[in-house]
Amino acid sequence: MKIFRTKRLIIFTALLPLAILLFVIAGEIFIGTPESEASPACDLSEGWVTEDGEEISVKAPPKEKVIIKHSLADTEVSGRDLCLQTHDGDIAVWFDGELAYEFSYSASAPLYGFSYGMRVHMIAIPDNASSVTLEITPLYKNSAPKIKNIKIEESGVFLNDLYQKELPGFAVCVLILLYGCLMLIGGCIRGNSSESNSVDFFSLGTFAVLVGVYAANETLVLQLITERSAFVRFCAALALMFISYFPVSFVASVTHQRDTVFLPIMFVYNTLNFIATSVLSLMGKSDVALMLTFSHIGIAVALIMTIVLMVRAFKKTDTNRNLLYMVIIGMGSALAGAAADILRFRLVNIRIFGNSFFTRIGVLVFLIMMGIYLMSERTRLAVEKERSALMEKLAYTDSLTGLNNRLAFHRKENEIRTEHISCTIIQLDINDLKKVNDVYGHAEGDKHIISAANLITSCFDNIGTCFRTGGDEFIVIAQKGGESEVSAALTKLETASSEYNKDYAPPVPMQIAYGYAHYTAQVDMLETAEQLADKRMYEKKKQMKTQFTIHNS
Repeated sequence: MKIFRTKRLIIFTALLPLAILLFVIAGEIFIGTPESEASPACDLSEGWVTEDGEEISVKAPPKEKVIIKHSLADTEVSGRDLCLQTHDGDIAVWFDGELAYEFSYSASAPLYGFSYGMRVHMIAIPDNASSVTLEITPLYKNSAPKIKNIKIEESGVFLNDLYQKELPGFAVCVLILLYGCLMLIGGCIRGNSSESNSVDFFSLGTFAVLVGVYAANETLVLQLITERSAFVRFCAALALMFISYFPVSFVASVTHQRDTVFLPIMFVYNTLNFIATSVLSLMGKSDVALMLTFSHIGIAVALIMTIVLMVRAFKKTDTNRNLLYMVIIGMGSALAGAAADILRFRLVNIRIFGNSFFTRIGVLVFLIMMGIYLMSERTRLAVEKERSALMEKLAYTDSLTGLNNRLAFHRKENEIRTEHISCTIIQLDINDLKKVNDVYGHAEGDKHIISAANLITSCFDNIGTCFRTGGDEFIVIAQKGGESEVSAALTKLETASSEYNKDYAPPVPMQIAYGYAHYTAQVDMLETAEQLADKRMYEKKKQMKTQFTIHNS
C-alpha cells in the first residue's frame, strides 16, 4: 500500500507543472484575452531617431546618455498617457519641446546600490502633442538601460494589463511565503517533536520565505504597490545571498548528516558574500546587482552539496528511502517547472504570469512535499513519545492502586543520592491485611489496599511522593516541609482512618502503622534513614496492636 501511494505521488508531482502549462495554453488558445473597450494601444518601441537623425530601437538603447525623438503626428493622444517600464536608467520626457516628466534616481541609502531595478512610468500626454522626446541616462557604466512596454495607452488599462499578467505569479509567491511562515511556526511550536525535527521545519520554512521574497521581485507587484523598487530589489538580492544555505541544511538534517562540513562552509560563504556586498555598496564601489554572481555561485555549490548528501544517504542502509524519493521528486518538480517555462517561452511563446511562473509552481510542489513529510514525521515522533511515556508509566505504576511502584521508588532513591536531596522517609504498613485476605478473600483484601492507598495519598500528596513497595507496604518521601508538616500529615492519617472505619465499617478495621526518619543529604546514609523509619514503623505497629487488644477486651 505504501509503494502504491508513493507511485501515485510520483505521477502527480511529475505531471502537475505540465498540466498547469497545458491549462494555460488551452485558455490562451480557446478563450484568449478579452478585448478592451478602450482604444488599442500604440506601440512606440520602434521609430525613434537621435538628434543626428539616426534611427534607433528603444529596446536596445546605447550604453551612454542619449536623446531620442518620436513623431506623434498620426497617433491618437487625446486623453491617453505615455506608459513604459524602465530598468537601471534615469529618464526625462518632453512633449513638443516642453519638459513634462523627469525621473532621476538617488538611493535612499547607499546600501541599495546604484540603481532602482524596474519602475513603471505613466505620463499624461498634452492634447494635440505632435512629438515626444526621451532623454535616457544609464545608471551603470558600460551597461545600457532597459525600456519595456513603451506605448501610448490609458494608464488604467496599462496598469490593468500589468496586474493581469503578474498577479497569478505573485499569488504563487504569496503561497510560498505563507507556507514558509507556517513551517517556521511549526518549528517553533515543538510540541512532542524532537529538537532535530524543529530544525527541519526551520530550514524548510526559511528557504520558502527567501524563495517567495526573491520571486516576488520579478512580478513587479510589490514595486507597483509600494513604489519603492530599490528597496524591493535590495530585499530580493539579500534573500538570494542566503538562500543557498537552507536546502543544504534541510537535506543534511533529514538524512541525519548534521555534522557535515558543508554547513559551516555555506554559512561562512554566505556571510562573507553579505559582508563584502554591504561594504562595497556603502563605499560606492559596487552594489547588490553587480555582486549577484557570487550568490549564483553559492546556489550552484549548494546544489552540488545537496546531491553529494543524497548520494551518501542512499549508501546508508538505515536511511528513509521514501524521504529520499520525495526529495528527488520534489527537486525534479522544480526542474520540470523550469523546463515548462523554457518551453512556453521558446516554443509556444506564451508569456503571461511572468517568465518563471511554472518554476515557482515546481518549487511550491517541492516545499509542499517536504512539508507533508515533516508533518508525518512529527506525528510519528509524537505517537512514539506518547507510547514511550505510556510504557514508562506502566513500568513505574502499581496496577492496583495507581501509586508509584517499587521500581519507581528505586529510581527516586537514585535521584536523591545523585542530586543530594534532603527529605523525610515515612514507612507505612497496613495492619492485619493477611487476616482480611484469609478470612474475607483477596477481593476484599484488594479493596482494603486501595482504601489504604487513597488515605495515604490524601494525607501526604501535598508534601511528598507516595509509593507502594509491597503487598501491605508503602513509603512516602516528603521533600516539602519539616517535622511539623510530617506530624500533621500523620495525625491527619490517623483521623482519616478512624473516619473511614466509622463510615464504611470494613470487616477488619483500617489501621496503618507508620514510622519516619529525616535524611540530610551528604551527611546521613539514605539506607540508615530508611532502616530507622522501618524500625519505628514496626514499633508503632506493635503499639497499635496492643492498644487494639486492650480496647477489644
